[in-house]
Amino acid sequence: MRMFLACADERLKIALLMLLDHEPEMVVAGISDRLQGLPAQLEASQPDALILERSEPLPQITELITNIHNLAHPPVIVYLSSRASEQETIMAAGADYFVVKNAPPDELLSILNNLRLSETKSQTTNS
Repeated sequence: MRMFLACADERLKIALLMLLDHEPEMVVAGISDRLQGLPAQLEASQPDALILERSEPLPQITELITNIHNLAHPPVIVYLSSRASEQETIMAAGADYFVVKNAPPDELLSILNNLRLSETKSQTTNS
């Protein structure tokens, strides 16, 4: 499964890289620390999932999520936030999953492994 990391928090980005490095069949297809140009980067790399963590105001994030959904091959969006209060807005904007940043890593891994398994099943069915 191809992952794209869009993180403003450098320490989180490093932690995610280390976490994903130990997961079978998960490859980081791209990394960005900016919103500008992110949809184009996603279109070029065509990841299966996007792990998105940003500190910009919610209107900018919801617009970004809308733009990502308009791509020819939109990835599943897993949004990471330090504010649980953002969950309703982010999910209404179209994120597929919402994870609070201080949650145990197992929560994120569970989501990613379920996505990987569902992708594997769909590839097997389509073959």
